[in-house]
Amino acid sequence: MTSVTNPLPELPDDASPPDVFMTFVRRHRALLAASLPLDDGVAPVLVARPVAAKAVDTAAAPVVMLISPHPDDECLVGGLAMRLQRESGFQVVNVAATLGSNVARQAARWHELQRACATLAFDLVDAALPGRQPLTLARRGADPAGWRTDAARLAELFAQYRPQVVICPHGGDGSATHIGTHALTIDALRLHARPLCLAQSEFWGTLPLPNCLLELADRHVADMLRALVCHRKEVARNPYHLRLPAWLADSVRRGGESVFGAGSTPPSFAFGALYRFDWWDGSMLQPPAAPVAIDVAQPASRLLERLAVSG
Repeated sequence: MTSVTNPLPELPDDASPPDVFMTFVRRHRALLAASLPLDDGVAPVLVARPVAAKAVDTAAAPVVMLISPHPDDECLVGGLAMRLQRESGFQVVNVAATLGSNVARQAARWHELQRACATLAFDLVDAALPGRQPLTLARRGADPAGWRTDAARLAELFAQYRPQVVICPHGGDGSATHIGTHALTIDALRLHARPLCLAQSEFWGTLPLPNCLLELADRHVADMLRALVCHRKEVARNPYHLRLPAWLADSVRRGGESVFGAGSTPPSFAFGALYRFDWWDGSMLQPPAAPVAIDVAQPASRLLERLAVSG
């Protein structure tokens, strides 16, 4: 039997086939040079800090609390909080642990943070830690009394809001303030001594043992970007907002194997976020029975059901 093939058309002597790889790279490069509109910084109401903690009916609306080391972290790692809010009616409370180390910029960063939280429909609370000292492990060792005061303040917020879920950076998140915020959260949870779900996030350093890959839809990523540009001075200095989609796409690559084991095939998510979920039983962390990937067809609250069973 004779097989018949369709030969490729002959090319002129001076022509070369299109370089699809170069085209791909150049399209990606063009995205990194894109000009997204920055927030105009004008808001009808901008209030001075601290913000009084508002009353929350936790019986009617469960709470997820973000402990954010810096203004902008609520946008970068807030995908889980956003999905819990939109899919399961959670109220999101973003706690500003610090307003950055640049004292001259703190008032402006507070205003930018208000804009970002309003864009995300997150409630915002200034932790108002006494003295506003650095949140670092070095200070935890050098100033244990002051650190205990800060932990007690955060524990007061836990007692007031009674969150079902707390999100904080993991203990090796590559930034001294992120690592310190993790330590302060754990110390405050020990004082709070009530069970809840702890979700550890990543940004500056990858999670060593993530156990959840959460899919983010295009609309989630777009809204994270929309809020991130409210931090106008930060993204003008370093346009990391343009790299957020690529980072969330790479989380799927890493998560496919770091969550489910080397050699595993990652799910077909375009974008995702990695977290480490554990059940805090009031004194220590209890891991879930198995890692999980949650796509957008499932409510993110399915994670809590799994933890409740294992916890």
